[in-house]
Amino acid sequence: MNNHSSLGNKERAQLLSDETTHLVMQILMYGVTPTISTLGVLGNVFSIIVLLKHGLHKCSNILLFCLAIGDLVYLIAFNSVPKLLYELSGVAFAWDYNEVTAHTLFVLYSIFHFLDYAIGLSSLAIPMLITAERLVAVFLPMKFSRIITPARTWTAVGIICLFWIIVIFYSSLWSQFKYVFYPKLNISMGIIERSDRYFQEQDVGDVLEEMIKYLTLKIPPGLTLVGCVIIAVKIKMASAKRRKMTSNGAARETKSNRTSKILLSVCAMYTVTCAIVSLPNYLPQYGYYTMTGDAPNNVGRIGYQFFNIVGCTNSSCNFIVYVGMNKNFRDTWKSLFTPCGYIQKTANRQDRKI
Repeated sequence: MNNHSSLGNKERAQLLSDETTHLVMQILMYGVTPTISTLGVLGNVFSIIVLLKHGLHKCSNILLFCLAIGDLVYLIAFNSVPKLLYELSGVAFAWDYNEVTAHTLFVLYSIFHFLDYAIGLSSLAIPMLITAERLVAVFLPMKFSRIITPARTWTAVGIICLFWIIVIFYSSLWSQFKYVFYPKLNISMGIIERSDRYFQEQDVGDVLEEMIKYLTLKIPPGLTLVGCVIIAVKIKMASAKRRKMTSNGAARETKSNRTSKILLSVCAMYTVTCAIVSLPNYLPQYGYYTMTGDAPNNVGRIGYQFFNIVGCTNSSCNFIVYVGMNKNFRDTWKSLFTPCGYIQKTANRQDRKI
């Protein structure tokens, strides 16, 4: 009797029923998120192609190229089929298939999960590198080419990626696959469980989890925000000074400032995204980073997917910024859809006019 009463109180406490919540989650995960991610994959592929056409001799192009690669891998890994089957199977942490199929899905899930976190977390640090590169460009323009070099840029990105690959690989050792029988449901299913190693190293796990929070959602966006404000102020002051020195200074803008504004736009979106995605750390009842686990409430389950949508949107919209703010990028992108013969004829006509 007490159990029934407790269950009834729990159901009344929920703002949304389990059935409604599951339907909303299916719409978001099967519809909204894949749609945004598909557009994002296309946008990042175009960004990679255009940046390669422009060349990777500029450090800013290298950073944008690495960011596009990171976002592309993240979007594909995040929306992998094994993950969708795993999280929307209707049973917490399970694949209700035969043992061979379930184990295969677990292996594929582990690979995509590794790429999702290792590459995804690496890409979160790139806006911080972009900000650092722009700070040097704005404040030390004469020494920029000596301080910021392509080799150093590649090295910085490589060190960050290697760090997160090691961290995520180590944490992956804390999970294991098991195929068990559930008498209550009268089915056998594959599940992911914590390994014995996890319980032996639980203190290490707690420290690692806290470290990841600081190295992804606190320190990088904080430094990026401060850096962007400083750069924006510096650009504003330089523009005001230029207007005083030249009569048409307002109409002319240096190439460096245009590049800075594009990169600042990317960093600004990243900072806002990190602020939104970090909300579950402060409001755990409105967001929970697992869907079929023991979320605080059904609103928290939907909040989980909302934050995922925000993350996927951030990884999908950089291409729009490049096309909207950079004419050279826009023209190169348009040329991808223009027949080569037409381009050659246009060039010949221009040559004859000259």
